[in-house]
Amino acid sequence: MFKFFAKLLFFSFLLIPCSFCGVETFRVRKVCSVSLPGDSAEEQNAVLGINDSLAVFMPQDMTYLEGFELKIKIPQIVADWRDSVAFSVYDGIRPKPNASTIDYSGTRIFVTPLPAKLNWIVHVPLKNKNSIKDNGYIAKIEAVPDVSSGYTFIRFQPAMKGVPDETYDAKFNVAVKPVLMNKGTLKLEVFSPDGQNASYEVFIDDAPVALLNGKVLLDSGKHNLNVQSEEFRNEMRTVYIEQAKTSEIQINLKSLAPTLIVTAPENSDVFIDDEKVDSFGTEFVVSEGEHIVKCQLGGYEIVRSLSIEKGKSYSVNLAVDLEISEE
Repeated sequence: MFKFFAKLLFFSFLLIPCSFCGVETFRVRKVCSVSLPGDSAEEQNAVLGINDSLAVFMPQDMTYLEGFELKIKIPQIVADWRDSVAFSVYDGIRPKPNASTIDYSGTRIFVTPLPAKLNWIVHVPLKNKNSIKDNGYIAKIEAVPDVSSGYTFIRFQPAMKGVPDETYDAKFNVAVKPVLMNKGTLKLEVFSPDGQNASYEVFIDDAPVALLNGKVLLDSGKHNLNVQSEEFRNEMRTVYIEQAKTSEIQINLKSLAPTLIVTAPENSDVFIDDEKVDSFGTEFVVSEGEHIVKCQLGGYEIVRSLSIEKGKSYSVNLAVDLEISEE
């Protein structure tokens, strides 16, 4: 009868909205601290008991951080005494959590009893807009902590009386890791031939994008990048974005003046409109319009016409081939 009454009191407490709870002053037995990385899913571990707390410190760059995961191993004695331990999340904790301080004040924004199972995974969102889902394997808390102070605060505390004394000696193994959004950053640098600022537009997967300090946040995976300019040639690239990583791309814009490159054996002569080409394998600018290309090798001569258009590159390749056949 007493056990039922204690549970009833606990659930009555849970139904009180936290916004009416105000600032609490409380004492903990100890505080464990972990620091989240901002660009990897590296796991941190802590061992806590009842009346202990966990301070989760945020990375300096939270661009990719949607929340964090707590994987809690619940001792058998606590699982057997269902609803005997409360799991709480606090905002506005003062002073800043550290191992030598046990007295704190703060506002409780979420509280729930630990479930009657040996393993419990809970996700704590850190952004109002997030992709974290609640399902049969992972519980998502319905509150978003204010981490402007650089940390959030988790507390384990007794929720009922009459439990065995060994419950208070139970230890919780807690693994903490970031929940990262499935996005990465493209950092784009565009250079013009003369070193001056160039006017251009950037398209990702055929959609225009605005860069902030040369950067844009993209979904992980493959993307098509197109840099368009009225003054220079359009440049297209395929870029691969990794989750929580920055991919850097440098593009050197090219003039709209058409270019030509000639490759031929050393003992051959190549003429463009009767003007001899002095260097093979080197790109050079050629005027727009119709041109005559003449190639001479030994006693052979080949003549072709070539129509040159603005913004395009052309190549002339004189190849000598040896064909052997048997009948």
